[in-house]
Amino acid sequence: MQVCKYFPVASDRMGMIWTISSIEGACIIEFGPAGTTHFAIEGIGSLNGEEKSKIYSTHMDQGDVTFGKYDRLENSILEIDENINPKYIFVMASSVSSVIGADVESVCSTMQDKVKAKLIPITTAGLKYDYTVGVENTLLLLINNVVKSREELGIENGQQTYNIIGSNIDRYNFLSDTNELERIMDVIFDKKVNTTFTAYTNIDEIERASMASLNIVTRKEGLKAAMIMDERYGIPYIYANLYGLKNTIKFIEQVKNITSWEVNEENLEKEIESVKNHLFSVKRRFYFYEKNKDAAVFGDYDTVIGMSDLLNELGINIDRKQIIYKTDCEDETIIASDDELDRMKYLRDTELLMLLGDGVTLDMKHNSKFDLQISNPNLHRVNIYPSTPYIGFKGCLLMIEKILNIKL
Repeated sequence: MQVCKYFPVASDRMGMIWTISSIEGACIIEFGPAGTTHFAIEGIGSLNGEEKSKIYSTHMDQGDVTFGKYDRLENSILEIDENINPKYIFVMASSVSSVIGADVESVCSTMQDKVKAKLIPITTAGLKYDYTVGVENTLLLLINNVVKSREELGIENGQQTYNIIGSNIDRYNFLSDTNELERIMDVIFDKKVNTTFTAYTNIDEIERASMASLNIVTRKEGLKAAMIMDERYGIPYIYANLYGLKNTIKFIEQVKNITSWEVNEENLEKEIESVKNHLFSVKRRFYFYEKNKDAAVFGDYDTVIGMSDLLNELGINIDRKQIIYKTDCEDETIIASDDELDRMKYLRDTELLMLLGDGVTLDMKHNSKFDLQISNPNLHRVNIYPSTPYIGFKGCLLMIEKILNIKL
């Protein structure tokens, strides 16, 4: 058994709740103890996210567990359908009820004819997988059960808009990064977002996702959903890494090639020059600096890969890159492990110029001249200002500014 001083990696159930909770008009019923639901809702605040949906718990007692009774769940579905009148009700088992084999799919099938709302069972909410699997499965659930076809929406072809798949409240800097992506698409292509999956969107926008003509995927967990939308609606997708100037320019070229949208060359040149003017300042500052110039990057999959690209572009040597949960990664230089003790030992024994990581990593004893939180879990940080991106042109400028302010 692995020892945890801080937090174990969140389960798939938490990933599901986080993904749906930011959708206005969504309604979740969790079949389980009220305490577990309360804990999940409290966790949303630690992510610096807002609960836009309505989340309910049926609670359960010893009789529900012993005899496999579903009366509470059935009555809750009827009550919420009558009093709240939502379009969709997502029905899920808590970790406790899923472990004992609660069959929410059967309950939804039995109750569907008795309610006006569409019942959507969430069938995986145990302890086997981590939160990233929950995020991935929930995005697929939305594509398969909420997104309407173009025929249902009464349109023939996609509009000149785009969807963002992967902007979820479990990403530490989701608010600022999403705003920067939308700004780039507006300034460079004069295009507006259609639907965001799923931070601060609403059920009606999710239904209209098939109206877009491009999907921009910002995290690995959104790829399967984008592939389905490509097959089903003919919407092409780009898996975007916008960390650093080179990656941002590459992304713009990809959008141009896949959509034939016209690029505002004047604006693009201004954006590029605003970063290039300061890139040399970073390299010049460290050119004659003979002391430690190493950085370490800890966090979620896409943030670790992206932020490592950005630091490499700025001439910062990366001593360690680690995804803080177990996952497949093609880059053999990246460690994928949730072992806290190994991380503590590395940080205790290694002198660094920069430490970029999650709140837990930054709380561990370490020796660095500059710390920056880039990922969750979050312990102390309040992150509500929407204009401090890590991606895109403004993200480059922000990181350059922070590095230039390091006291050497």
